[in-house]
Amino acid sequence: MHTRWIAATLGVSLLLGLTGCSATGAVTTGARMGLNLARKDSYLKIWLDGQAAVQNTLKKAATGYSRFDIKEPVATAPKLKFEIQDPDRFGRITSVMVSIYRKFEAEYSHQADFTVVAASATDPQAQMKPNIEYDLGAPGPGFKVMDLTGKDAPGVKLLPGMEYMLTLTVKADKSETAQIYFKTK
Repeated sequence: MHTRWIAATLGVSLLLGLTGCSATGAVTTGARMGLNLARKDSYLKIWLDGQAAVQNTLKKAATGYSRFDIKEPVATAPKLKFEIQDPDRFGRITSVMVSIYRKFEAEYSHQADFTVVAASATDPQAQMKPNIEYDLGAPGPGFKVMDLTGKDAPGVKLLPGMEYMLTLTVKADKSETAQIYFKTK
């Protein structure tokens, strides 16, 4: 990560210097962009159908934030895998929940089309585990899937050709929610 930060800082400084910006301004801007790249936005790494959710590096460098996207469309019943980077940061994990929201007008609905939780919500050992791929279309008897109205569903079945946002929430001593944006095939 440090080599990318140094390369980004030098590259931006050089580019700004060549375009007529002062050396001080170029270094300051380059340093800010390097710090933006060095900041960790999430300690969760997520894959859908084997594709990692990634940020646009240039946008993150310039603005300090870039959303996590899945580049290629995924199945209407995707497979989910997540990894926890620095598990000690989270402490005791008591719940893991996945919610999927459909794009509605210019935003995403405030109502989840599907929510997936452990069937035994109060048992920390029954929760989704890192580094295991879960078939959201048929998660199995250890999990409960609810649809938009809160009724039980056999699994996640998204509409083809739509845009969605998936949230993965890890409830712990230090909780985190990651948002992943994707499209379906």
